[in-house]
Amino acid sequence: MRFPLSWIGEYVDLPGDPAVAAEAFTLSGSEVEGMDSAEGETVCEFGITVNRPDCMNAFGLAREASVLFGRPLNPPPADCPEEGPPIQDLTSVTVEAPDLCPRYAARVIVGARVGQSPPWMQKRLLQCGLRPINAVVDATNYVLLELGHPLHAFDLDRLEGRRIVVRRAVEGEKITTLDGVERTLGVDHLVIADARRPVALAGVMGGEDTGVTPVTRDVLLEGAVFDPVNVRWTSKRMALHTDASHRFERGVDWRGPETALDRCARLILEICGGKLAKGRVDVAAQAPVRPPVRLRHARLEALVGIRVPPRRCEEILRCLGFGVERVDELAGVVWEVSVPSFRVDVSREADLIEEVVRIRGLSDLPSDLPQRVDPVGGRPAELLLEERLRDAFSAAGFREVVHMSMTDPALEAAVGEGPARGLANPLSPQASVLRTTLLGPLCAAVARNRARGQRRLALFEVGRVYLEGENGLRERPRAAAVLYADDPPVRWGEPEPPGLLHLKGRVETVLNRLGFRVSFVEEEGAPFHPGLRLTVLCEGRPVGRLGSLSGEALEAVGIKSGALHAAELNLDGFGESLPDPSFHPFSRFPAVIRDFTFLLESGIPWGRVESLLLALDLPLLSQVRFVDAYEGKGIPPGRKAVTFSLVFQSMDRTLSDADVAPVPDRVAGALQEAFGAVLR
Repeated sequence: MRFPLSWIGEYVDLPGDPAVAAEAFTLSGSEVEGMDSAEGETVCEFGITVNRPDCMNAFGLAREASVLFGRPLNPPPADCPEEGPPIQDLTSVTVEAPDLCPRYAARVIVGARVGQSPPWMQKRLLQCGLRPINAVVDATNYVLLELGHPLHAFDLDRLEGRRIVVRRAVEGEKITTLDGVERTLGVDHLVIADARRPVALAGVMGGEDTGVTPVTRDVLLEGAVFDPVNVRWTSKRMALHTDASHRFERGVDWRGPETALDRCARLILEICGGKLAKGRVDVAAQAPVRPPVRLRHARLEALVGIRVPPRRCEEILRCLGFGVERVDELAGVVWEVSVPSFRVDVSREADLIEEVVRIRGLSDLPSDLPQRVDPVGGRPAELLLEERLRDAFSAAGFREVVHMSMTDPALEAAVGEGPARGLANPLSPQASVLRTTLLGPLCAAVARNRARGQRRLALFEVGRVYLEGENGLRERPRAAAVLYADDPPVRWGEPEPPGLLHLKGRVETVLNRLGFRVSFVEEEGAPFHPGLRLTVLCEGRPVGRLGSLSGEALEAVGIKSGALHAAELNLDGFGESLPDPSFHPFSRFPAVIRDFTFLLESGIPWGRVESLLLALDLPLLSQVRFVDAYEGKGIPPGRKAVTFSLVFQSMDRTLSDADVAPVPDRVAGALQEAFGAVLR
């Protein structure tokens, strides 16, 4: 956004050195991104942030400069004589969509002679990047750049019925805008119409048929306040971004139309002659009421860490256009601050503190951290659990993904847990419900990556789900992981695709790293294959589900081929029972390892065998390792061969064979008694 410093200097005295002014603007938030010279004048390129539409004009920047340099502000003259007929005799305005146009004001000039604008005005427009057109249009653009409020000029004689109707468009209605493009409208577009047809896209661009030309004699000036959301939507749908829409989208001053219309009328009368009709048409809903904002001086200094005298705070705010009144002296200095209508970005105490400190000088803020004592008890158990889970899943070979809490109803229908709460104002149909499971977004991530050529994936997520309960929606912590494979090994030595047992082992490893004893129980249930679903137990308590997704579920989530194995853990109560990490010293002495192979019934899971071995409380036993389970040739039907290793180690000596000699008999006897196992 370009403005010559000489234009800003018409309203406030600036320092003689342009670099000094540019630095002050930048440090206060209106960044000068570049400077160049045009016809002997310094033109600055300002990077105005989207929340500061009040600075998107020369006078707004002058207001900032008056506070920065402590110099008086001189507003441009806007008074003009009203020598024409009453405006009610010339035109009328009807607003049929007050929700999209809360204010529409108009002034009329009769008998104007439209020619070229004077050189000084054309120069200003060119310096700011606008092309001169004719005196009336240039005057509206000049006021836009000067005061920041968009205006539009109509040829009053070309308006059917010499009237204005602000309404929603009729489906299929057409308008040819000033850029010569015919556009088709829908019922969600707001238009300015005459008695017969639309003549402008509200807040975006005027129509070609009613624009001001050299033969125009009577001019109707429009100054309005349009709904920012509707203007933004129209601009995006039409792919038509203009200087007017740029400002309306960010919010304009409710009181802006009055001053802007008067200022523009004055310029047109000076350049084109004519007479200004008496009065103005002003159709307005009730002006928005902005409650005063309470500002505490003690809070200001505590937040910014520097001393700002109360008198200086009041001076800064008043110079910026705020109304300031002290209301409480007993509890320190407290102000009730009324916010001017042109500051649409200020609504709370923190905003006022920002205003004071950016003028006071952001560069003066100290860089040292505040001295605070950490609260007793350290970090929350839930946070520690999530961090350790992320570390454990990453160590197990998974990659973390993060999704929004909003998800696709189709995913919920495929793998969700019960009804999902819908959103009143969703971002899109694909993000219109709150997730009840982490598996849906993870499956969608697999489908996206598979479509881009990834044939093996190991993903996990730690997040929240939202479940309906007796007392409304409940937010619950969850962790989930998926393994996906869609390719056989194509080279010698390449590992086989991961299956359900791989996922089971990794989940067990993750929970073991956290210090939990894990077991599994076979169960049935969607969205998993029959016979391929397990319930995960931690210390005997059900905490999650694990299994291979059925073909129907895979198709529903968009996965056309391959196998997907998924696990989801309910983290409720995990944090409180999470064991603290503890150090166990390593032995300096070698271990003794004994391998065993037993014949067991096929239906006996390894977890039961492991639990029994640990319950034997064998002296010096440090580890039980599962090696292999085999069913097939050489093994009787209904039986399987299970191989495992027992590791024995002492902290103070090297073990001999005699130390572990009783072990085989104790192990064989226990397994024979419990499972009818036979040592091979």
